[in-house]
This record gives sequence, structure tokens and C-alpha cells, in this order.
Amino acid sequence: MNKVKITKREIVIFSIVSIIFLLIPFIAAPNFSSDQSIFKTGFFKRMLFENILLLVFFLVNYFVLIPKLYFQKRYFFYIVILIIFFFVVYKVPEFAFHFNKVPPKIPPFNRFESRKPPRNFMMWSPKIIMFSMMAIVSLFIRQNKRFQEMKNEKQLSEIAYLRAQINPHFLFNTLNNIYALTLQKSDSASDAVMKLSKMMRFVVSDSSKDFVPLQQDLDYIKNYIELQKLRLTNKESVIFEVEGNSADLRISPLILINFIENAFKYGVIDEASEPVIISIKVEQQTLFLNVENTISKEVNPETEKSEIGLKNTKKRLDYFYTNHYKLAIHNDLSKFIVELKIFLND
Repeated sequence: MNKVKITKREIVIFSIVSIIFLLIPFIAAPNFSSDQSIFKTGFFKRMLFENILLLVFFLVNYFVLIPKLYFQKRYFFYIVILIIFFFVVYKVPEFAFHFNKVPPKIPPFNRFESRKPPRNFMMWSPKIIMFSMMAIVSLFIRQNKRFQEMKNEKQLSEIAYLRAQINPHFLFNTLNNIYALTLQKSDSASDAVMKLSKMMRFVVSDSSKDFVPLQQDLDYIKNYIELQKLRLTNKESVIFEVEGNSADLRISPLILINFIENAFKYGVIDEASEPVIISIKVEQQTLFLNVENTISKEVNPETEKSEIGLKNTKKRLDYFYTNHYKLAIHNDLSKFIVELKIFLND
């Protein structure tokens, strides 16, 4: 069963509505400032009881009727229950607190004399307006909350999908490299298998979390780079540096890896003269990522996918680090540079 989450904004709205409706009987009471005995009359008690029931209706409509009936398009039952609620709100106080009613006047004999509207209409019209207003306001607020929830759910589903992915090309290349190492009976094969298993375990077990220890994410990046180096002839064509203390800091998992993947996919990465440079620096609660690579002259058919990947990473940054990050991407057709700054702990 899903728990109902009440936001701070909702608490403020409910508090304001409650205060207003509980004050109305006092403000509307005749001789409010001078005659305190009015508070003991049936009229005052009835009005106060009506407003309390209106508040109950507001909450029931907001939390129960709208989600269970209106959003489920069961409009007939919704309207029927609203009508029942209307009579409960205004009839129960009438029976609970009797007060003298002025007997209706005998209409004048002259049929052409101007007549006032029927007393029942004059009595019920303000109540209908007040009840309708409460129903409409609660519906408007609930609709707005539903829209925000749907928007957030869509973002979270996209984020979960992105996290769950390991680049298939990287996986196949790594397995091929490990296979080649086993044929050579290299001691590096077992180490490569261990690194890959740690990466897979991190993706399966921890990538679904909102935040993980920064060191775990850095270990994932380190293992990724080490496995990428397996296919390189010149190991010095990749420079990877990490500075600073990552203890007690947390980060959204796999939010950095896309920038690093792009450097290996689309850069010239087997030349020591033009190395891929990956630098991660931690200063207090701020992380700095700098990735620099030479752009390959060969046209890569997956360049468009890379742009989509960067856009998705930006979406994740916007979601988890709103106003707490700065991203600059420089592309001069020969070099591609990414500069990212994230304030990790809010």
C-alpha cells in the first residue's frame, strides 16, 4: 500500500485554509468585538460546526475522493458523494444546533407587487458557492500535485534506465581482451575479470540508489579506465589523476562516467603525444572533473548517440544537483574538453 506523502507546501496550504475557515464564524458574528455572548448562541455554534465539516470535506476530497474516483474517471460516483457531503456539511449542524427561525411572511395579496427571491434560495446559495469553492480549490491543488508527481516519475524512470546500462561495446571489447589474455596465459586475465565483476556488481547493486559513497564511484571509473587500457598499445596515451579526500562524500552513481566514455569512444587514444587526460579533484565538498581528448578525424556513426548521452547526463545533473553544479563543454573540432564542478553535500 502506497503511503501518502504530504509536502511542506501542502501543510502550509492546509494551515492557511484551516485558519481562514475557523476564523470566519468569529468575524461574521454580530457585535464581534463588544458582545461575547454571541459565541454561546446556536447560530455561532452551527456556523463553526459547518466550517469544521467543510475542512473535513476538503481533506477527504483531496486525499480520497479525487485520487480514488475523479482520477479514475468514476465521475458519477464522485458527483453523488459530493452531493451527499454537501447535505452532511449543512444539515448535520442544523439538526445538532436548533435556533429560532423567523416564520415566513404571508405574501402580499397584490399579485403584481414585486417579490423578493424565495427565502430558501437566499439561504442556500452562499452555501452552494462556498462548498463548490472548496471542491474546486482542492481539485486544483491535487491536479497540480499529480502533474508534478508524474513529471518526477518520468524523470526517475529515465534516470533508472540510464543507470542500468553498461555500454555493450565496452563489455564486448573487455570480454574479447580478457579472452586474448587467457590465450596468452597472462596473469592480467584474472585481474581483469575481477575488475569487470566489481563494475557489474556496482551497477546491479548500487546504481539504483540516489547517492553512493564517492569512493565507490571513483573505483568504478578507475576499473573502467584500467580495462580500457587493455586494448591500447601505448598505455601512456591515457592519463588519469585523482586528488583530494573523498571520505564522507556522496555522489549520484555513474553521473561522471558518460563524459569519460566519450573520450574513449571518439578521441584518438593510442598516441602518447595526444593523450586522453582525465582529472578528478576533490576540495572540501566540491568535485572538479576535467576530461580532455583529441577528436578523431574519422567520422563516427555513433556521434549522435554521444550527444544524446550528454543530454541525458545533463538531465540527471539538473535533477540531483539543481543550482549546485557548473558544466562547460568546449569543442573546437580538434579538441573536446569537459569541465564539470559539483557541490556534493547540500
